Amino acid sequence: MKNGIAEIDHLLTYVTNLDAASAAYERLGFRLTPRSEIGAMGIANRLVLLSPLTAGTANYIELMSAADRAKLPPPMAATLSGAEGVKSMVMATPDAHQAQAELVANGYGFAPPVHVKREWVIPGEGSVWPEFDVMLPIAAPLPFNLCRYFNLDLYLREDWRAHPNGARHLTATFAVAADPHATARTYETLFGKAATLGADGAWIVKAAAVELAIYDPLSFAARYGVALPAADTPRYAGYRVAVANLDALQAAFARNKVATLPTVLGLAAQACGNVIEFVGGR
Repeated sequence: MKNGIAEIDHLLTYVTNLDAASAAYERLGFRLTPRSEIGAMGIANRLVLLSPLTAGTANYIELMSAADRAKLPPPMAATLSGAEGVKSMVMATPDAHQAQAELVANGYGFAPPVHVKREWVIPGEGSVWPEFDVMLPIAAPLPFNLCRYFNLDLYLREDWRAHPNGARHLTATFAVAADPHATARTYETLFGKAATLGADGAWIVKAAAVELAIYDPLSFAARYGVALPAADTPRYAGYRVAVANLDALQAAFARNKVATLPTVLGLAAQACGNVIEFVGGR
């Protein structure tokens, strides 16, 4: 484990309107956790919890909006701005303070972790209190940050991981860059693992099981049928989710009038600035 990083744990996804984004994800067949706020930071979120591929970590998509911009810490004000979409990979770490020391020693400018305790009000059950240490995102070709859980079991509730669309796992996040190999080398250094070139032109690098797949714009458009605007810097573009049954998913999408495109491995849809590829999985 290099730099204290156990896994790409979840994707911090900025949305301008949390209620509208929640409706869009529910239309795709995802079940979301109740709305929760970190009042001191001016942040609100809901989660799409999935099943981890690596022990001791979580696996999910986080939809986050600004509840009070006046309270946002500077790193979060920058993160929760611009176009909607994935803004940061959040890495799981077993010890945020040790990871921060190692990252700083290796040239990554992380401030000390912030300890957070927040409330989830669960209808019919009362409140639970997720608690974690978090390092806020830093500037990078593709921004990232780290999180250490104190009650991981709250992110593994079976009822919240039972999705009408059969979603099982977050297996990859996508990014687009003018020079994908050069961008991948940054994360080779971070993860301590070599990148590999995929058959579809993506450079793939990972800390454990969840992949970061970096495409050039033409390769991304060829695979997902989405031409992204030209960008001077690398940007996140979406992610891959493994589902129990692609045929059942496609039928549900047809009923909900969700527009999809076929891909080599499954089908893709769009929501809140993300291209979401759905593939068959265990």
